[in-house]
Amino acid sequence: MREFSELKEAWHGWIDSAVDHALQLSEHDTMLGYVDEHHPEWRIMVTPGDPTTELTAALFMVKCQAFLDADGQGFLCRKLTLKETPTNTIVLEAPVPANLVEGSALDWWRRADDSIR
Repeated sequence: MREFSELKEAWHGWIDSAVDHALQLSEHDTMLGYVDEHHPEWRIMVTPGDPTTELTAALFMVKCQAFLDADGQGFLCRKLTLKETPTNTIVLEAPVPANLVEGSALDWWRRADDSIR
């Protein structure tokens, strides 16, 4: 088990190393194949639908819970705030609506690792 500060550090580390400056594409976007072929070095966060701020917040909330579950202390992610711009903020409270994160072959948001696709 880790200290809460270490859990926060793991979360912020994932945001900084995997998510920050990543291009967001739907798993159905035809550009995904092009990017994989011509720019494999690009960071791509692949989403199960259109990469809206609402969907991103839901995926982040499930990913945060995966990090917490992996630690085994029973912490719950009850609320996530994602500030898109100074005037647009999404606040999502648990539970995450299942229809936002289901129905995809992807599952990176359920894994407590650095994945984003």
